Amino acid sequence: MDKKSIVKPFFIVLGLMLLTALALAFTVDVKLQDKPGIRMELPSHFDQWVGNELRFCHNKKCYSHTKSQGSYYLRDLVIPDVCPDCGEKLYTMSWAEYGVLPKDTEFVKSVYTNKVEKRIFASIVLSGRERNSIHRPERCLKGQGHSIMTEYILKVPLHGRNPLDVKIAMLERPYRTKDGMQTYYSYYAYWFVGQDRETSSHYARMFWLAWDRIFYSRSHRWAYIAISSEREATGKEYEKEIIGFIQKIYPYILLKESPLQPKKVNDQKEKDEK
Repeated sequence: MDKKSIVKPFFIVLGLMLLTALALAFTVDVKLQDKPGIRMELPSHFDQWVGNELRFCHNKKCYSHTKSQGSYYLRDLVIPDVCPDCGEKLYTMSWAEYGVLPKDTEFVKSVYTNKVEKRIFASIVLSGRERNSIHRPERCLKGQGHSIMTEYILKVPLHGRNPLDVKIAMLERPYRTKDGMQTYYSYYAYWFVGQDRETSSHYARMFWLAWDRIFYSRSHRWAYIAISSEREATGKEYEKEIIGFIQKIYPYILLKESPLQPKKVNDQKEKDEK
């Protein structure tokens, strides 16, 4: 193993500890910047993909006794944001998420399909005032029964700017069928976006949080963007799917005036929206 790869995490942790100590010692009044660096909405359609937003019922009976486990597609609802089974209000986050995350955390989730019925799940989580609105995705993935086989960084080329680093988690989850146990193979791709900053590293995000608090007395609302879908047990064909999907949806997620926006795509985006 490369010696640098062993030492690097220690320097990151040491740097975070130092910045945290400085923050506790020298910062008193930290202003929360309410304007995020992204749009809290996912496009209803783009390129070959059509999206359908998700809504969740927090009634325990719907959560545990309905086939959908309390989740519904927005386009299928007769009355928007009202549960068709119990009549209670629907939320943009699940009952489990609502129970453990700060109440000012914001969610948007959508399932995208194309002409060949391929499904990709996309989500945006926007942090509130508390830092624990967003945490390492690996915690939730393991809690949902996934085994993380490996993780790596995939570079997604974007027009007129540096490639976007996306963290890829290769997942496996066993499930029972009438023919015995089977394995569901999937991928989970994510990155974080702050005010004019982005990273695929949870530790880098924490560093920038501390940096802004110390030197600018402000705290930005970071967003955590993820896509996931099924994959083949072997091979890397799914990487083409990830790259193509992110390249198309990326301009819609960021604010139009963001310096992170790819160049030479805004004109086409506006044509698609019309």
